[in-house]
Amino acid sequence: MDTEQVLEQAVNHVPYGVMTAEVQSMVAAFWARVPYMLTALAVFIIFWFVSRLFKLTVRKLLAKRLAERMNLLLVLQRIGAALIVFSGFLAAMMIALPDFTPTKLISTLGIGSVAIGFAFKDIFQNLLSGILLLLSEPFQIGDRIVSGDFEGKVENIEIRATTLRTSNGRRIVIPNSQLFTSPVTVNTSGRRYRQSTTLTLPSGRDPEQVKQDILKVLKERCQNIEDPEVVMTALSDTAATLELYWWAQGYGDDHHVTDQVLSCVRPLLMPPTEA
Repeated sequence: MDTEQVLEQAVNHVPYGVMTAEVQSMVAAFWARVPYMLTALAVFIIFWFVSRLFKLTVRKLLAKRLAERMNLLLVLQRIGAALIVFSGFLAAMMIALPDFTPTKLISTLGIGSVAIGFAFKDIFQNLLSGILLLLSEPFQIGDRIVSGDFEGKVENIEIRATTLRTSNGRRIVIPNSQLFTSPVTVNTSGRRYRQSTTLTLPSGRDPEQVKQDILKVLKERCQNIEDPEVVMTALSDTAATLELYWWAQGYGDDHHVTDQVLSCVRPLLMPPTEA
C-alpha cells in the first residue's frame, strides 16, 4: 500500500462532520475575540493620545525652566511618551490575549535576547547614543556643527539619528552612534563663533589708518558682530595683506555675515583717488 492510499484511508476515517465542527469552532472563536481586539485597539489609541498630551504638557510646564537645556526637555518628552505607549501596548495585549502577561513577555525576550541583540544591534546602539547625546548636550538644536565630511545646522536630535540642514538647503541624516563616537566641531558653541576674511590693500594706502577705519566702521554699522580685529599678515611694494577677524552672534549664516562685513569695509579698500 503506497503513501497516498494510507493518507486517503486516514482522511476517510475522520468524519466530515468532525472537520466541519472544528472549522466552525475556529471561526466562532475568532468572532468571539473580535470585540476584545477592538477594545484593545481602542485602549492602545487612547494611550497614544495620552503620550502626545504628555509631550505637550511637559513642554508647557518646563519650557521656561529648561530654556537653556532644551535637549533635556526632549529626553523627558520622548522617554516619558515611550513608556506611556509601551504601557498601552501591554494593556492592549492583556485585553486581546487573556493568557498574555508581562511575565511571559519578559520570559520570551529572555529566551530570544541573543537573537534580538544581534538583529537590532545598530538600532540599540543609535538609541543609546541618542539618549547620551541629549543628556550630555555636546551640541543643541540650532547649533552649526561639522562631523567628518558633513556640515550644517542641527534641525532635530532624534533617538535614532540627528538631522542637519546644509547652507544650500540639503537635509542630512546622521546616525547618532556616528556622532557619539566621531569628533564633532561645534562652530556656534557659546552662541557665537569666530570668522575671518583676507583683505588686500592697494599701494598708496596707510595700513595703520585703514585698520583703524575698518574697526570704527564695523563697530558703527555691523551690530551683529563682536570684537573685530585687524592684523597685517603680508607686505610688498604693490600691496598689503590684512586679516580681519570677528565674532559672529547667534546662528546666522557664514556667507550672509561675511557679505555684510565686506560691504561695510569695501569703500575703505579702494585705491586712493588722484587729486
